[in-house]
Amino acid sequence: MKFIKINLLLFFLTLFNSCTNKVSKMNALETINIIPQPTLIKQKPGFLDLRLIKTILLNNNTDEELKCAELFQRYLSPINTLVTVTDNAIYNSIIINYNKELSIPKEGYQLQINKNNTIILEASSKTGLFYGFQSFRQICPEELENKNTPENIFLPLCEIKDSPKFKYRGMHLDVSRHFFDIGFIKEYIDMIAMHKMNVFHWHLTDDNGWRIEIKKYPELTQKSAWRVDRTNQAWKEQSPIKDGEKATYGGFYTQKEIKEIVSYASARNVMVIPEIEMPGHTSEVFAAYPELSCKGDTLPVQPGTYWPTVDIFCAGNNRVFDFIENVLSEVVELFPSPYIHIGGDEAEKTYWESCPKCQKRIKEENLKDEHELQSWFIKKVEKFILSKDKNLIGWDEILEGGLAKSATVMSWRGLDGGIQAANAGHDVIMCPTSHCYFDFYQASPNNSPVAFGGLVTLEKVYSFNPIPPELKTENKKYIIGAQGNLWTEYVQTPERAQYRVLPRMTALSEVLWSGPGQNSYEDFYLRLKHLKKRFDTLEWVSAPGSFTVKINGELNLKNKSIEVLLSSEKPGEKIYFTTDGTKPDKTSRLYAKPFFINKPTKIIAAMLIENSFVKEYSEQIFIFHKAMGKKITYNTMYNNRYQGNGESTLIDGYKGSNNFSDGYWQGWKSEDLDVLIDLEKDTKINFISCGFLEAHHSLIFLPNMVEISFSNDGVIFSDILKKHIKDGIKNGETNRVESVFENIELSARFIKIKALSKKVCPSWHAGSGGHVWLFADEIIIE
Repeated sequence: MKFIKINLLLFFLTLFNSCTNKVSKMNALETINIIPQPTLIKQKPGFLDLRLIKTILLNNNTDEELKCAELFQRYLSPINTLVTVTDNAIYNSIIINYNKELSIPKEGYQLQINKNNTIILEASSKTGLFYGFQSFRQICPEELENKNTPENIFLPLCEIKDSPKFKYRGMHLDVSRHFFDIGFIKEYIDMIAMHKMNVFHWHLTDDNGWRIEIKKYPELTQKSAWRVDRTNQAWKEQSPIKDGEKATYGGFYTQKEIKEIVSYASARNVMVIPEIEMPGHTSEVFAAYPELSCKGDTLPVQPGTYWPTVDIFCAGNNRVFDFIENVLSEVVELFPSPYIHIGGDEAEKTYWESCPKCQKRIKEENLKDEHELQSWFIKKVEKFILSKDKNLIGWDEILEGGLAKSATVMSWRGLDGGIQAANAGHDVIMCPTSHCYFDFYQASPNNSPVAFGGLVTLEKVYSFNPIPPELKTENKKYIIGAQGNLWTEYVQTPERAQYRVLPRMTALSEVLWSGPGQNSYEDFYLRLKHLKKRFDTLEWVSAPGSFTVKINGELNLKNKSIEVLLSSEKPGEKIYFTTDGTKPDKTSRLYAKPFFINKPTKIIAAMLIENSFVKEYSEQIFIFHKAMGKKITYNTMYNNRYQGNGESTLIDGYKGSNNFSDGYWQGWKSEDLDVLIDLEKDTKINFISCGFLEAHHSLIFLPNMVEISFSNDGVIFSDILKKHIKDGIKNGETNRVESVFENIELSARFIKIKALSKKVCPSWHAGSGGHVWLFADEIIIE
């Protein structure tokens, strides 16, 4: 009743505080810029003066309200010392109302900033109160983040109603490749909490280091947590361990520290999910307990790249499951989360194939092959996890051989694994490399710190839809959310970790809270400019993003032209361009709208920011040739992780850059390229060129050979042309290579083109024996 009375009084209040002499100081706060964008914001005329707030009213005097009040008290302490009361605080107050009976979604809240200098925050859960405070925090001046008194103390009047779209909104951090102390782990959790994300996925074990204290197995932290120091060398080029060299680089978290982190996260409504890798990515365990592997060899903890990850738990050894159960028994006591992540990814089964114990297990359990053995392994571990009242999460490889009954699938190799799992009735967390791998470049590699590879720009993250459109409507409910993944091969410091995730975490947070496609990227980017000021005040390092001008073309078959569109991830910045091959300057054409070209053209474009051109110029050559716009059939389909612009990519008129994720390349994993182009009528052919990419550090190799054959009926092919392709410098720079066939002098309607993949990594490469990629862009036919 108390709160009803207060609302009635507030409704009839007409008190208005004149602030006309302060209007000139209000500019920065005239617009509400919250990320993630709330469900509903109703901005009203006028402002609230923070200096006039004197008390905090706890409407029901609950612990939840008290904890929320403490957040307000600490945050506003540079302006006022706020007194907490439980009655008689109608004016100049913050009123907190926690009531489970309120018709507000569990994580939702309602926030009002009223003209009588009253702030009202309501929620049906403590989480909702916390998120309501986070929105209030972003409405306030950023100076409060470092306890400074702001010049501007006026807040715009508003009413906000808000709740999230997805229940799982996560961020991942790999601490095996590089160890991060608990100070940064707490800061990472602070970053998650500010963005209203609610899961911290802690990748605690992998080939490069074991990071969690297990009291039953002390050698895990004595031996498996340390490796030789190679931090002065590039990750994929770190030199082998020398005889007698001591392992000095690494670290681990004590169980006391883990409890401290879990408590810290809980206070910020963040659930911590631990990951203990199995059955692969476990070579570090064999530095301490070699008897758990198939081979039984004592291994050093690997510095740098360890690929392929052939060392694996022996599935035929019962002692392995004793070890796993003992480890997990301690893990479940440390983490109250309902989930335990067991990895399950990239488990090379080479040693299982030759291990007598594993082969015996396959026979005894009546299993078909090693894939079913992995499924049996996962199901056995799942049964134990269920006995501890926990649920299993694994990477999408756990689908192989049959999915464990209650498992949640984390789909990283694209969306297909998630679709398969959802259609089978399993919960799914989407984190495909295409949108959610924050160890990838977020801007041009030429102007960025070294990253793992790939390209995931801020705008690409913001375009992410975790619910695949092809998923059946009744199964969409199984997509419970998504997360951003930060693998740390090229992330040695907290500053670099922040640089990698900010502001891409920001974009993902809005996708998961507001829902994909609910707001425009342009609107998000304008709000992000304000949030970045808050990052700066908090001394969080955020990346400047991409300055690349995207040059896209759309083929117009009717008038045999290409419509050219220029854009960037920085809406509102001016773009200048040329069509004569020269670099643009302020006298060049200013881009205003799409334009057409009808002949081979080289376009160069750049952004003008703060009256200066950025150093990065974008170039694209548009090529007109006889195959453009014709029908192409894929006899071997490209991998869904690298689709380019779809089925027209190989004959759309423009070439790819040296970045295989630029949208102009298609990729085949350990398969040949095999396509058929229909020119629709007999056509004279004199020249064919096929573009390929070579990037050994990303396991992308040139094909061994290109074969071209011709047909007039699409059935009988003849006049086969072949050309071998030589590799460039081993482990050299990324390189685009064209395989050119000249002076052909044939007439044909159908052209079949095959590029024969190496399929497995050559012996001279660190990934020897593993799968390789073949990448192709434009096929030019003249």
